[in-house]
Amino acid sequence: MALLRQTIALFLLSLFLTIAPLQAETFTPQPGTDYAPIVPPVPVPAGKPEIVEVFNFKCPHCYDLHPHLEAWLKNNGDRYQYRSMPVYWGRQTDLPLRAFFAAEFLGHGPQMKSAIFKAYFENNLNIEDIHELEYIAEEAGVDAGKFKSQLQSFGVSSKVAQALSLQKAYGVNGTPTLVVNGKYQVSFGHHAKGDPKRLVAIIEALAAQ
Repeated sequence: MALLRQTIALFLLSLFLTIAPLQAETFTPQPGTDYAPIVPPVPVPAGKPEIVEVFNFKCPHCYDLHPHLEAWLKNNGDRYQYRSMPVYWGRQTDLPLRAFFAAEFLGHGPQMKSAIFKAYFENNLNIEDIHELEYIAEEAGVDAGKFKSQLQSFGVSSKVAQALSLQKAYGVNGTPTLVVNGKYQVSFGHHAKGDPKRLVAIIEALAAQ
């Protein structure tokens, strides 16, 4: 009897492992519920599926989502063309964006992104003050001299302008929002219901379409 029970248990386990991947593969996100279509679609680079994270450095939900996306990218980043795209709202300035893009040009984008979030939400620093940003950049391992020279450079200015232009083209009016292949806008709060696992499931399914 014990052998029979063990055999049945092993059979059920194998059946579950066979069915579970199929359920994940057949998940089909629905417009309105899981994403908003972007009309007209925004052109994307050729190659791997593109995922753009539109966020704001003073957005608490962006800060909360950040470690979850970092963990996901650690294991899945090679599958996508993933871009972090900060934006700013209202009376905010573009200085945090410039700081991030300057660091990105110098090969320290991810480190600077984490450092700015930490500075604002954990250390209560003014991330719109140039001197504070220079300190944050050093903490992120960015060369101070090179950082200062890049901050107001043409390349950084172009990146800031492109971010604001894409924000409008994507129709993003809240953060964090992820854009998949220039076609689908996925709001963390609205479509993913504030659930990082649901967000990842949606963007992975959309990227596979």
